[in-house]
Amino acid sequence: MASPWVQYVVVGALVLAAALYAAVKYVPASLRRRVVYKLSNGSGKGRLVRWLDADASCGSGCDTCGSCASEPLPERDAEGRKVIQLHVRK
Repeated sequence: MASPWVQYVVVGALVLAAALYAAVKYVPASLRRRVVYKLSNGSGKGRLVRWLDADASCGSGCDTCGSCASEPLPERDAEGRKVIQLHVRK
């Protein structure tokens, strides 16, 4: 049976890995580019640099890929009536 400190180390490593992944996924692209530049000494090469990838992700809030936004409603429906979108609050 493993001693308790080994379990603490394993759990700590998993939590650290999850926190690092979340930070990389949701950090803004501009800050990610600065970190990549500093880690690569300006070369932009290396395994860690590729993993951090300076491109924006869906979690960054860049809104450039359009995958986060829903399709806009048409201005008129099939019968020519004006479409009005209602925002229901629960």
